[in-house]
Amino acid sequence: MQPVPKNIAGLLLVESLYLCSLGNVCVQTNVTESALCKHHTCHFFCSTLMAQCLGQALSALQDATTCLSFDFSLILSFVRLCCLAKPTLQLDRRTVSSPPDSLSSRVVKIISACLDASEDVVNELWNALKVVVWQHGPIAASEEEIRLFNVHALQWDTSYRHLYPPVHTCQVSTCRHHILNSEREFNLCEPSTYKATLFTLKDGVLPIYTTSLYCRGCYSRYYPNYRVHKGSSTRTYYGSVPEVLQVSRDFFIESAVLELFCNQKVFGWLSAGNCSRIYDWSLATSRQYIKNNPLAFPGAALLLFSQVPDTWPVSARLRPEDVLNGFFLYSLLLHKAERSAVLILPHDEKSHRMRLRDELALRNKLMEGVGQEQYLHACDLCFKVYEDENGVQRKLQAAVCDGITIGHPCCAVHDCQVPLASHADRFCSVHMMSIGKKCAVVDCNVDHDKGFQTCNEHRPLEESYYIRGQAFFQLKARLKKAGVAVPDNSVSLEAQVTHEEEECEGKSEMGNQKLKALFGQCHTHNEQLAMRTCGVVMSRATFFGSEAVSGVNGFLKATFPTPQSTPEFLIFDNNCQLMKHQAAIGDTHFKDTAQPVDIFHFRSKHKQSDDFCQAFCNPAAFPEMRTSDGKWTFNTSICEQTNVWLGGYIAVLRNMEVTRYNFYLDEMIKRRNRYVIHELERKEHKPWTVPAELVFPL
Repeated sequence: MQPVPKNIAGLLLVESLYLCSLGNVCVQTNVTESALCKHHTCHFFCSTLMAQCLGQALSALQDATTCLSFDFSLILSFVRLCCLAKPTLQLDRRTVSSPPDSLSSRVVKIISACLDASEDVVNELWNALKVVVWQHGPIAASEEEIRLFNVHALQWDTSYRHLYPPVHTCQVSTCRHHILNSEREFNLCEPSTYKATLFTLKDGVLPIYTTSLYCRGCYSRYYPNYRVHKGSSTRTYYGSVPEVLQVSRDFFIESAVLELFCNQKVFGWLSAGNCSRIYDWSLATSRQYIKNNPLAFPGAALLLFSQVPDTWPVSARLRPEDVLNGFFLYSLLLHKAERSAVLILPHDEKSHRMRLRDELALRNKLMEGVGQEQYLHACDLCFKVYEDENGVQRKLQAAVCDGITIGHPCCAVHDCQVPLASHADRFCSVHMMSIGKKCAVVDCNVDHDKGFQTCNEHRPLEESYYIRGQAFFQLKARLKKAGVAVPDNSVSLEAQVTHEEEECEGKSEMGNQKLKALFGQCHTHNEQLAMRTCGVVMSRATFFGSEAVSGVNGFLKATFPTPQSTPEFLIFDNNCQLMKHQAAIGDTHFKDTAQPVDIFHFRSKHKQSDDFCQAFCNPAAFPEMRTSDGKWTFNTSICEQTNVWLGGYIAVLRNMEVTRYNFYLDEMIKRRNRYVIHELERKEHKPWTVPAELVFPL
């Protein structure tokens, strides 16, 4: 490798000073400036070192006599433009360790047009500066540089941020073209390029080209995110979270944008539709605030332009389905990277939803019971140490259980947990044949008529339901009844109807009676949470038919499967009935755990005449539940408070398919737990992790 002369290093330093003088990045503060940098030390640095280094930089060009007459800004612009084209230049090389002797014809034409210079000048600059370009790191292109480069590059089948595979050699260990531990040689070939759109955090929406390469040894095609083997038709991702994710054939989203969307979902309950609107309305261009308020910026508005040409065949609008697909794919890649694993997906699925389904289901299974990453959390708000009457130190750990009425579509048969075959079905495949053809009126065994959900006798009930459903006041009432706190679509132009039970007065030979019918889909009953009293969620489960104490008991045993994992206090608002159920079935799993009712529910929901409840579930009956100054040791209402947050997802999740529903909730809880622990650290509550071998001994 040819070493970089010291005078070339001087050129690179001058470049940074030059960028500072243009108001790009201050060399002292490393902060991007919107106008000429005003840092006085930087000005002094620029003025003195520019004079010292300019001679050294120009001496690097002494063999290119024509270059000596160039403006220094032209030289720096050439280096930066070549850096933008570097991925394309690398494609034509058999090795990436050294620069090509000459530029490809299309790159020469692009650089020549950008600089408004002859091709001979471009070639001479390359001969003098190719080592500088090749050893130069990535640059932060300005908005004008991106526009200028793309104006000329797009017509030559390349672009700013042209996406290529991140590897240069075949990665299949059994392939004859595999080169162990070498990324300096190219042996991939047969490039295939097409147009796409990239959604970025800093530069807005960009038109791009994306190129895949082929290995003739093992018949694998390499794409920017993954490789596809011709025989197995599987997508094998490269083992890390890429900077840019392909969320559909034509659309790519930066991981930074997807991270923003994830946090918007955690803290703002935003649907995919609202995330896409926020992006299109706030980040699509670098000066979107001017575009949104043209009357407030009349002069600046004239300077606005879109980076995406009107003739570009791929849309520049971010679609809600791409936001959602990106969220699930990004979260799966993070999950795999955290475990040093590789994501492998089927390639020839008809949709991204189907492609991700099995991997989402596997992660869902891992999250059940003790799978949340913060399961072993402890801190001084949920884990106490005290001395007993014998002076022995003992631990005091508490957990809280509670449910909230949100859910996903499910079979209309009570407590049936078989997934729906189609998102539009009312019954699962097991019950579709036996019940699916029956009238929607409960206890009516007559088949419904074609195109209706009721039989002829009960048709007026169905007609009444839909006529009333068209009234605006009725829609608002249903929304309120559903408990929707945050609407799925903040600017919807269409009314959102939720299906529900309908009752009306009917006449029969036996007199007046109420008929009850169920139109549309049923939803699961509630989500049950088990939490530490500091706010960290330990586990979650879906209850289908009801919040029966038998179901709660099974959920808690899955959350605390070993005697060592059971807490000293387990707070649940219906613990008196839960304990009676445990006694009736002879379940002694929680024999060493006190089970009081939380303070709020004990005061308002439990009778003083209930001797069993007063004896075993009154929180005041446990001295450890109170501190020496009379305060409660633990926050027993933490689940109620957390349910306020969880309830914000009612509209977002209400019609989500079950696999995505479970993954979505678990991901939101995981991310919220991380934030809670960050806050516990900030407030000096000393969070730590209990060693797994103490909770799950071999």
